[in-house]
Amino acid sequence: MAIRKKALKVMDIGLDLTSDELRVIGLSRHGKEYVLEKFAIGPIPSSVFAAGKVAEPRELAAKIGEICTANGIRPKRAMVSLSGKAAITRIVELPKMGFAQTRQAIDLQINQYVPFPPGDTVYQFKTLPPSAGSNPAMQEVLLVATRRSTVDSLIQTLRFLKVEPGGIKITSLAASRLILPRLEGYTQTACFIDIRDSVTDLSFFLNGNFRLSRPIELGYNSIIAKVSQALSVSNAEAEEHLRNEPVDLALPEEEVDETEDNRMREALLPIFSNFISELIRSVRYYESQAQRSDRVGKLFVYGNVQIFKNLDRYIEQQTGLEVSILSVTSLVTTLQGVYSLELLREHAEKLVVSAGLAADLVGKGKPELNLMPQSYYLKQRAWGVVAGGVVMLLIMLMVFWYQLGRLDARIGDQEKQLTKLQQEEMKWKGDAERYEQVKQEISENIPKINQVFNLVKEQPIWPPLLAELGAVTPDTVYLDEVTFNASDYLISVHGYAVSRWDIMLYCLSIDHSNLFVMGEITESEMGEGGEGGGGGGSGRASQATMGGGDVGVGAKIPGAGGVNSTGLQSIVDSASRMPMDEFRPPRWTGRPGHNIDDFFGPPPWERRPSKWEFDITINVQKEGKQQPEAVAPLDRWQEVVDDVINT
Repeated sequence: MAIRKKALKVMDIGLDLTSDELRVIGLSRHGKEYVLEKFAIGPIPSSVFAAGKVAEPRELAAKIGEICTANGIRPKRAMVSLSGKAAITRIVELPKMGFAQTRQAIDLQINQYVPFPPGDTVYQFKTLPPSAGSNPAMQEVLLVATRRSTVDSLIQTLRFLKVEPGGIKITSLAASRLILPRLEGYTQTACFIDIRDSVTDLSFFLNGNFRLSRPIELGYNSIIAKVSQALSVSNAEAEEHLRNEPVDLALPEEEVDETEDNRMREALLPIFSNFISELIRSVRYYESQAQRSDRVGKLFVYGNVQIFKNLDRYIEQQTGLEVSILSVTSLVTTLQGVYSLELLREHAEKLVVSAGLAADLVGKGKPELNLMPQSYYLKQRAWGVVAGGVVMLLIMLMVFWYQLGRLDARIGDQEKQLTKLQQEEMKWKGDAERYEQVKQEISENIPKINQVFNLVKEQPIWPPLLAELGAVTPDTVYLDEVTFNASDYLISVHGYAVSRWDIMLYCLSIDHSNLFVMGEITESEMGEGGEGGGGGGSGRASQATMGGGDVGVGAKIPGAGGVNSTGLQSIVDSASRMPMDEFRPPRWTGRPGHNIDDFFGPPPWERRPSKWEFDITINVQKEGKQQPEAVAPLDRWQEVVDDVINT
């Protein structure tokens, strides 16, 4: 029973045409998943094709409409397949350039890439990502081309069908739309094997990009023809016999029953043996082109493969490669109760290409490598553009008259605004002139300001130096007077210490500082109750030069911070007492709490308090003179002045 017209579902379809069969699929997209809404498959007369193009577009359009209507489909747009036998798909290498320059270069030498006359050639191209080890100055370009007459015959067929052409695409590239996402992350080359009616298309893909295409002159019809010839039956009978009694291609020879009729097996094995030879030759050719750096790891087989039992196992045994049979049910989601799932499973391997074509129409983005001429889209839109232009012109005229009425009112408002702005200008003109005058005066004084800044920057910053001086001053030393000499970068220190050793340790601490270098030191001992040796003190005094001074003769003592040997010896000689001087045996029994001086030092009644007076000259090092963090505010002030001048 024919499906009523109102029950037809309007949709975009993928239309895969072979020489004797039509395959149609309509998809919808839900997120990243594709859903099979409708499909149709049916025979078409081979007489509609001739010389690689549609010879009877009206007859073919009628047959397509009949098959679609019988399956509840009303096509809106159609993406049509083009077999690799009727097209050229190849990679060319060109110098790296822009898109427009690349198209111009291909136009100039198109006859070197395709066997078609330049005037009868339609092509598209795509620049491929650079491969490992490729020349950085060159680019690889994927070029697809076919005859313009072939494309025109397909467009004419769709016009008779009253369907908008969505595009024309090579079968292998159409199938890759659904297959390649399943290979994400796979690093080896995958080969797609599409067994069609009169030819088998081999296509090699690496990292999601096409690399090579090669047709093998062996197809489903030629296999059936050779089987029918071997069995002396018609093609239909041979096909029916293969469906009812399929031959297991992967069955080992030793397991073949010799008592049965093996003519079908004997007819098929030589055919597929030749096919395997061509397949291996193509794989080896591809690997040699890639200098064996890109190896083929997987084979995907689809198309007319249903009646060839265990074809995937047979190819796997013969090639040693991983082989998978692809079907549309493994690539898209199917629906229950909408169409016959049994019929779908029977033809699932044939519908891979048509599903890829439909995915191009409902998927995101513009279909790549679409062989539909741009001139077609321009012609289709020409009348629409003209009609839209007329409507827009009328609208513009109406808007113009409307705006013209408002323009006079706006002119009056603008004139009032202009008068107001002129009055504001006169009001601020005096202030602006005074501002420019002050700015000029500042500009003239900039050299003086910079000179002041530079002078300030060259002066030592004393607070950090005082902080460092306080940090290196021990508790046994106190400072009575500190004098600064900015011109010579000197610090003069007058103070007192408990002992001469404390003075020397203080000098070493100063000399070890990153900011100071010891200069001269003058020190004298002060007795109890007096100065400079008064009050019973010895009054001994000495002078030494730190940091390489010239007092005395002798080499510097390592680690002494620059105290020469003669100066240090004078300090040792003039010390009031050393720990072992005047050693006496213990005069009383040891008790807890006594220290070493109770045993080896002089008697307590012979000890007398003293203090040492000293004067030290300190040189400020480079790190003390240049302190970026201290002069940073001055740099910021100078930037502010510059900003004022440049405003």
